Amino acid sequence: MDKNNYVLQLVDAITASGKKFTDVSKDAIFSFLEREGVSKKSWESIYEELRQIYHPSSKPVKEDRKNASAVVDYTDSSHNDVKTRQPRKTVFSEIKKIAG
Repeated sequence: MDKNNYVLQLVDAITASGKKFTDVSKDAIFSFLEREGVSKKSWESIYEELRQIYHPSSKPVKEDRKNASAVVDYTDSSHNDVKTRQPRKTVFSEIKKIAG
């Protein structure tokens, strides 16, 4: 069987279990692969593919951006506008006699 098929089976099994990927132990995944007869050489690569599916690598954040505080300009009038609501028309408006 193809390596991608094992990855898809594992994704389906993790989804069906209702657990997060981080809650599933690496040993449980490796025991599944062992039962399926997958060679031990490809276990780590399959696990890495799963990890990439559930936690795609993001670009590292630069140091200067980590420590920088966000500057917000509250003097802008668009942030300070108070919403005014229009009252509803009355539900019980004047009832007119239709049939006489």
